[in-house]
Amino acid sequence: MKFSEIIYLRAENELKNRRDRAERLASMRRKEFIATNPQLIDIENEMKNAALEVIKSVGAEGKKADIGEIAKRNLQAQEAKRQLIKSAGYPEDYLDIPYSCKICNDSGFHNGKLCSCHLQLLQQLSIGELSCSPMLARSTFDTFDVKYYSEIKDPQYGFSPREYMRGCLEMLKAYAENFTPYTNSFFFSGGTGLGKTHLALAVLNKVTQKGYSVYYNTASSIIKQLEKERFGRSSDSLEEEMEKCDLMIIDDLGAEFATAFAEATINELINNAILTGKPMIIISNLSVDELEKRYGQRVVSRLNSFEVIEFMGEDIRQLKK
Repeated sequence: MKFSEIIYLRAENELKNRRDRAERLASMRRKEFIATNPQLIDIENEMKNAALEVIKSVGAEGKKADIGEIAKRNLQAQEAKRQLIKSAGYPEDYLDIPYSCKICNDSGFHNGKLCSCHLQLLQQLSIGELSCSPMLARSTFDTFDVKYYSEIKDPQYGFSPREYMRGCLEMLKAYAENFTPYTNSFFFSGGTGLGKTHLALAVLNKVTQKGYSVYYNTASSIIKQLEKERFGRSSDSLEEEMEKCDLMIIDDLGAEFATAFAEATINELINNAILTGKPMIIISNLSVDELEKRYGQRVVSRLNSFEVIEFMGEDIRQLKK
């Protein structure tokens, strides 16, 4: 798994914020509780004193502390604390620090290894803003319903859109299940509402579950951000983030403003992916011929190494209305 330095820093910052929020909340609860239940201080002092007696007795000469008696006093104090909290009408863990992750206490590490909560956070951040979108949660292989594609055979191809899209679904399922950072790339083309983004995000969901990092964004957003970075208007490093991901998904290619910078950027992204062997999924409402008219032969020739899926059917969003 490779995540950019920016993603790691964002994850560390989020974990720190989680710890700070939990500790502030615990401190606030404690102050409020002691205001009406001051006897808590005496109980906790008894627990501290018991612990200190054990520490002082270790290595000391002469009479040793009765560890059994100290342990008994400590357990009694713990029970007194639980009863006090309970009698005040609060759950027993009310004064504990409410960390989000009970395994690592929001440190991000457990037994010297990356905690599962830390890994999940890194994966979510690598997806970007879309990780907070309901669209990502909805876009799985299980929710891709081929019933919206016609059963009528296309006379030109000899099969129906439903048969074709069922085959595409199974192929992409296998692709995601067996994904490695050296698998092949895809170009999804076709009109709006045919399920291109849905299946790309289904791949994303499965690949990130397997522990790989994915960068997803629209071509327009990528170009705008890279333009800011190239001309010194942003201190972020999107190039580094894309370079270190295991899979790059560029959505809505062709919807961005046609400029020399946009053409050069798209050409560079595709070329770099081919040279490094990085898998990509490029999504566009334009056909290969339309892309050639817009970007020229140089960009389209590089797509020859991609597997092309031309989505068929009618706009599913209209059919669902």
